Amino acid sequence: MRKQLFSMMLSLSAVGGAAFVAPMPTLAAVAQDQVITVKGQVVDDQGEPLIGATVKTKDGKTGAVTDLDGNFEIKVKANSTLTVSYLGFKEREIAVRGRAILDKIEMSSNDHLLDQVVVVGYGTQKKADLTGSVAIVNAEEMKKVSNSNISTMLEGKVAGVQITSDGQPGADPSVRIRGIGSFGSTAPLYVIDGVPMGTTIRDFSPNDIETIQILKDASAGAIYGSRAANGVVIITTKNGKKDQPLKVNYSGYFGADVIPSGVYDVMDADQYSNYLGQACANSNSPLAGGYSLGEDGKYHFMDNTNTDWFKEVFKTGIRQNHNVA
Repeated sequence: MRKQLFSMMLSLSAVGGAAFVAPMPTLAAVAQDQVITVKGQVVDDQGEPLIGATVKTKDGKTGAVTDLDGNFEIKVKANSTLTVSYLGFKEREIAVRGRAILDKIEMSSNDHLLDQVVVVGYGTQKKADLTGSVAIVNAEEMKKVSNSNISTMLEGKVAGVQITSDGQPGADPSVRIRGIGSFGSTAPLYVIDGVPMGTTIRDFSPNDIETIQILKDASAGAIYGSRAANGVVIITTKNGKKDQPLKVNYSGYFGADVIPSGVYDVMDADQYSNYLGQACANSNSPLAGGYSLGEDGKYHFMDNTNTDWFKEVFKTGIRQNHNVA
């Protein structure tokens, strides 16, 4: 390892008859910003070189890729921190500290994703042993956002899943897994606790869900036959755990929907009767049934009914929802 020696210059100052000796900044301070060429090798936990590992500065401005022997060469500042990443391995940070040649950078495998248990058909399988395309929705992330149905829970959570809504009140959003798979229905098959429930589960509460997994291709959903042509959404509901204390969660909300009064200027029965009568008179059309011209020169309806239909139809709406899981 090469070492660089830097001299220190002293300055003599006199203040009020007293002399002070102070160091002056020299090349040691400038060396931190000096650009040097750093070389190294990236290997796995068995000592085998990793081909194509990414080595870059922490700010991402400079980067390099390892060659067939796992070696790399990069020009960075002497005080930089390098970030080393490779698919299937945990990311590492290495401080340069002015070194031109780094020790072997050993990467440790990220076994967490491969140890996840995936529900396939009527059984479970380790994700490392699975050949089909299966996506797992993070249950903890779903709890952070309130969702009215399962379709909105999946929105933006899984790659290759498109969720669109036509805007019709009360209608379920359209869920497509990897595009359109047939000329008929494009809705996926929903399976709840191992029981196929068809292509819609509008009345199923999202608060009862523990995990959601999506089978995207034919090999993963082969056990469901032709019904899995558009993909399969497997839902596991919450249940009791062995040797665990009883845990009950309650969530609920109450709300009211009100349309402000006085926003729309509408006619009452007398105003409408005169408006209709004048229209018929101006167009020489017969007066509609139930309306007549009174002795006061005004048009009236036969029983003088004056119902405020806006008030009767648009009353205050009460909404409430309670969930126990």
